[in-house]
Amino acid sequence: MEISPIRWFWEMKSKRWLNPWVVGTAATFVVLILFVLSVNVCLLAVGFRAFTIASGAMAPTLQSGDRILVDTRAYMVKPPERGDVVAFVRPDVGNYIFVKRVVAVGGDVIEGAGGVVKLNGAILQEPYVAPIDLSNDSPIDFGPVTVPSGAFFLIGDARQNSNDSRYFGCVNLKQIRGRVAYIYWSKDSSKDWTRVR
Repeated sequence: MEISPIRWFWEMKSKRWLNPWVVGTAATFVVLILFVLSVNVCLLAVGFRAFTIASGAMAPTLQSGDRILVDTRAYMVKPPERGDVVAFVRPDVGNYIFVKRVVAVGGDVIEGAGGVVKLNGAILQEPYVAPIDLSNDSPIDFGPVTVPSGAFFLIGDARQNSNDSRYFGCVNLKQIRGRVAYIYWSKDSSKDWTRVR
């Protein structure tokens, strides 16, 4: 004996899985997933990718847990400049995204001693750097290093808590995925939707 679809629906309506609460929850979940997917697709379409900062290596500029937007089209026309905060990959550790600041570009000579960084012989003014505790045993001295043409020397703003070009060397343009443009969410709500400088 065949059952019409309408009769089947009304019979199933009394079953637990077709409960209005279950249907409403499932529908809300589906709408939420579609919304998140559509936001990600829109961001990708305009050249942005979202990431979460996993460490304190860029403090105080970026804190662990900050959610950022990376402009993936920023360097299509011109290369990164000194001071840019960039997202990049390191082939030696897989496709993980790292974030550091460009401190020197191809042709520059950079060195650090006693908590001071010198770029081409002049002391680099860095208001974004976390305070350095010179009594701490963390090594911060390096160089001098001559940056190869087409490469970039990257350092974290938290100098005593950053694995960067001082340890793994310079990064080339092919490794750079974009410029960190905005913090769109932070534990410190005053930083929400601020431009990263």
